[in-house]
Parts: sequence; C-alpha cells; structure tokens
Amino acid sequence: MSTSPTSLRTVTLPSARVFVGAVYAICVLGMIAVFVGVIVFTDQDPLEREGPIRSIIGVGILGTAALLIVIGMGLWQARAPQRATMGAIVLGALSLLTLIAFWSGAPGVLGAGAAGLAGLTRGGRPLGGAARVAGIVGVFIALLNVVLSVGAVLLSGTM
Repeated sequence: MSTSPTSLRTVTLPSARVFVGAVYAICVLGMIAVFVGVIVFTDQDPLEREGPIRSIIGVGILGTAALLIVIGMGLWQARAPQRATMGAIVLGALSLLTLIAFWSGAPGVLGAGAAGLAGLTRGGRPLGGAARVAGIVGVFIALLNVVLSVGAVLLSGTM
C-alpha cells in the first residue's frame, strides 16, 4: 500500500512594508475617512461625547503610535536574528494586548509588524520557535483587524 505525499499549500504575504502599510491604510486611514464622511454627510453632532471628532483623534493617535513603534522596532531589530526574534515576540504580545482597542487599527499594525520581523513576509528570513508563533498570531490579528474594520464600516452603512 503506497501513500501519496500531501502537498502543502502556502500563502505568500506581501513584503513587510506593503503588509504594514496596507493594514495601516485600511484600519486607520480608512476609519478616519469614514468619520470625516460622517461629519460631512450626516447631521450627527461631531462634537458629542463619543462623536466623530473624538473617534478621529483616538484612531489617529493609537494607530499612528503603533505604526511608529513598528517602524522603530523594524529599523532597529531587523538586522540581527536575535533582535528580530525578540522584536517579533514583543510586537506579537503588543498586538494581543491592544485587541481591546481593535477599532484603532493598532492591533493589526502591530501584528503585521510581528509577521515582518518573524520573516513571514516576502523577502524575509523566516525565524523559528516563539518568533514564528508570534508572527503567525500577528498575521491572524492583522487580517482579523482588517475584517473587523471593513465589517464595521459596512454594518454602519446599512443601519
């Protein structure tokens, strides 16, 4: 009895720069654009307690802070594998901790950064062990954040 080898299906992610940039554009800039649209095209008071202006400020600050953390850690730690391992683990942990503020785009940006430092993106050196796990979790969180952001916009448009 012979067994046929199973073929593994792999998905290639874009480069780390493109992946982080796309997640930032969709989850942060996209949400800011939606809130600007709410201000321009609806009668909702933009200055209310949880209104569009406060949402723009919150999303902008948290999402951009996450982007700056990813860029800083990427520039500082991507050159040496030991530092990249620690950076992937730290960014993966931060992406989990910021899930409570998923609306800000920060978990997705941090998760995409973890995937980049773990070498799971195009052109990266794949790392093993805990860094690989952190990168896989980061990819999942980044994609989940994109789905939640787009879903929130689509649901808010139908209500």
